[in-house]
Amino acid sequence: MSSDIKLTQSRVTEEALSGRLPLRSSERVYNGYGSFLWTCTAFSAATWAFLIGGFLPYVGDVRVGVLGYLAGMLIGMAVVVLASGLPSFKYGVEPIDAAKASFGPYGIVMPLFGLLATCVGWTYVVVALTARGAANVLQTVEQSEVATAEPVVIGLALFTMFAVWLVASKGPWLFERISNYIAPGHILVTVVMFAILLYHYGADLWTLQVPADQRLASTPGQGFALAVEFGISNSLTWWPIMGGLTRLVKRRSHIVGPSVVGVGVLGAAFISMVAAFAALSAGTPDPTIWMIKLAGPALGSLIMTFVLAANIATMVIMLYLAGVSIQQIKPLTRVRWDILIALMLLPGVYVAFRTEWTLSIVMSWLSYNGVMFVGITGVTFVDYFILRKETLAPAHLFSRDPSSKYWFWGGVNWVAVIISVLSVALYLYLYNPVTTAMHPLAHTLGAGIPTVVVSGIAYYLIMRMFVIPSGKGGYKQAGSATTSPEVIPTL
Repeated sequence: MSSDIKLTQSRVTEEALSGRLPLRSSERVYNGYGSFLWTCTAFSAATWAFLIGGFLPYVGDVRVGVLGYLAGMLIGMAVVVLASGLPSFKYGVEPIDAAKASFGPYGIVMPLFGLLATCVGWTYVVVALTARGAANVLQTVEQSEVATAEPVVIGLALFTMFAVWLVASKGPWLFERISNYIAPGHILVTVVMFAILLYHYGADLWTLQVPADQRLASTPGQGFALAVEFGISNSLTWWPIMGGLTRLVKRRSHIVGPSVVGVGVLGAAFISMVAAFAALSAGTPDPTIWMIKLAGPALGSLIMTFVLAANIATMVIMLYLAGVSIQQIKPLTRVRWDILIALMLLPGVYVAFRTEWTLSIVMSWLSYNGVMFVGITGVTFVDYFILRKETLAPAHLFSRDPSSKYWFWGGVNWVAVIISVLSVALYLYLYNPVTTAMHPLAHTLGAGIPTVVVSGIAYYLIMRMFVIPSGKGGYKQAGSATTSPEVIPTL
């Protein structure tokens, strides 16, 4: 009998981890500070961290760019962890379910679309980056001046997707263990590259700069503001990711530190700093070129191979988060986990045959895609911490019934939706992430944090003056889970 009970408990835990059921403390994956720190670091330290670093020198003074980027990441990650990470941790739910308290059970279409576009879209981009990078390594190993044949690139992309599917289909336990090796490896590789730079340049390393006519900012102040905005805009795209990860953490004290340090400092700022100076020394922001050029064909190829292989952990985490959240679409709750992961990877077959197109078109679109989380962050932060005082009714998060606390108007809180849409317009008015054009106000105040603040204040005022007095949204019973009509939770 006891073996049957243990088997049942194991299956329930497995279903909860690969589905949307709230996770109890005993079912969560991350027991310690270090294990969650390494996962955050491994996820943040993907190839994009090296690419971002390669473009930091163009803000003006590279030292100002690195400091500004670090400041932006720290500020943005602190806000995102509070807005997305803490509600998901407290109730063991993924971020889209938690967002129903502010958007309604049908209003979450907007954050759900953003989450899927970000996680699945970036997975395809990293597949293309990995395949192209691996092709460059092969070309170096073969000492050939001819680019690797396109069929080989296609084969590398397809193999990468198969490896991602193989790991992701096992659930979060496996990527938690893999991250414990990949993240320290990333730090070690970055330290080695930094040591090589210091060996070659010594104190002159700190004087490397891009030509004045290639700089995006004309003064150090403008350069710092631009770099801060890079960091903030990057960190705000973590809204759909942090909640999905903190849901797997056992202790509240293990949330903020690993998230901010792992993502903001180790995975982003430190790696991007080394990448910035390496790109300057090699004359190209492409890490698949400067790694080999700096470290030499043998060591450079070895380092690049590790970095590309480590991308698999990043893609696995993104697909896991997308796989859980996509089950908001009811028919997909009945699809077996490994098949669900395969279905999300299926469009990637097209990406495998069009890697250059993916890197040129899709990556530009994703730069705009992340902007939608600016307003969502402001709305969810104010709703959870100020209006609801950190109290939700879990059963109502899984109800699509007019008796639900979070029904609002036909299942949609139009105040949250409209403010989130207008916030995108405000952000783009202040700063364009693709052209890097900045409004004069953004040179002083930035764009990300002012937009978050404005959206939060607007949401608070409208909800306080009109929505809460009307009795919608369950705010008057925010401190009690028993005063509202009984609901039947559904997935």
